[in-house]
Amino acid sequence: MAADDLARADPLPRVITWLGAHPLMVAELGGVDRVGLVNKPPYPRIRITDPPGDDRDLRWLLAPVVQIEAYGDLDGSPGKAQLRWLLYLALGVLKELPEQETPAAGPVITEVESLLGGSWQPEPNGQPRYLAQVRVYCHPVPA
Repeated sequence: MAADDLARADPLPRVITWLGAHPLMVAELGGVDRVGLVNKPPYPRIRITDPPGDDRDLRWLLAPVVQIEAYGDLDGSPGKAQLRWLLYLALGVLKELPEQETPAAGPVITEVESLLGGSWQPEPNGQPRYLAQVRVYCHPVPA
């Protein structure tokens, strides 16, 4: 295994790109640039994070956890039911990712498995948020 293989197997860029460009997500979120690493307007928005995980067993095939968060605005819009809908839509769209062509930079994503789904957890400031976690099985593109 090359020294940079594990770094090239990071699934976050592919997850963000796939969700942010998927026609269903763009339509339901109300536009482009509503999927990313930070919680910022406009809302609704999908935030992708990498929660603490267990990386003790580093091999060719990795299975990092990715957290998906559906945020609404502080005024409560678009509503709890719509945020749940957006979260589950994102999970469904992510299940399509292993079937997509792998870009030259990779990583190869072989499976997306749900771990925690549909948990209502508003931010401390009251901002509405639903979250879920998936395990993304992936490996770098073979050299």
